Amino acid sequence: ANPTRTGYTFTGWSPAVPATMPAYNTTCVAQWSINSYYVYFDEQGGSAVADIYQQYGSAITPPANPTKTGYTFTGWSPAVPATMPAGNTTCVAQWSINSYTITFDANGGTGGWSQSLQYGSTLTPPTVTRTGYTFSSWSPTPPGTVPASNATYTAQWNINTYYVIFNGNGSTGGSMS
Repeated sequence: ANPTRTGYTFTGWSPAVPATMPAYNTTCVAQWSINSYYVYFDEQGGSAVADIYQQYGSAITPPANPTKTGYTFTGWSPAVPATMPAGNTTCVAQWSINSYTITFDANGGTGGWSQSLQYGSTLTPPTVTRTGYTFSSWSPTPPGTVPASNATYTAQWNINTYYVIFNGNGSTGGSMS
């Protein structure tokens, strides 16, 4: 039977095994071809990382870490091997979600807040009030989800106009200024 060797393919004997027993001792040496394998990378939504294809047992240089908006790369599972194993391997990117400080500045009013929120979570602006003013908008306009950076949204106000009406309560004279 052909021999086996981890990471190699048997290619034959040298010299070839004779068809009949010779009249002398013969040593046949196994010949091997080294195999090449892949380390595949599953980025889980992050930036592309090139797969590695190289010979069994050769040193592997780990790739640059992938990036993903709103997340921090925490490593590969399993870890990228130091040398090429005797079989294809898939390493899966691991991520932790980032949190960002979101501030709603009431700009002289009440009801604003500042909180640390996870990237991508729903972002609902607070209801703000200010005596003598009507809320008009947030500047800049907040997105529907937490962005991938700290952000401040400032309340914009329109000043209210009020009238003073004088009632003479039956008087016919006097002046209003």
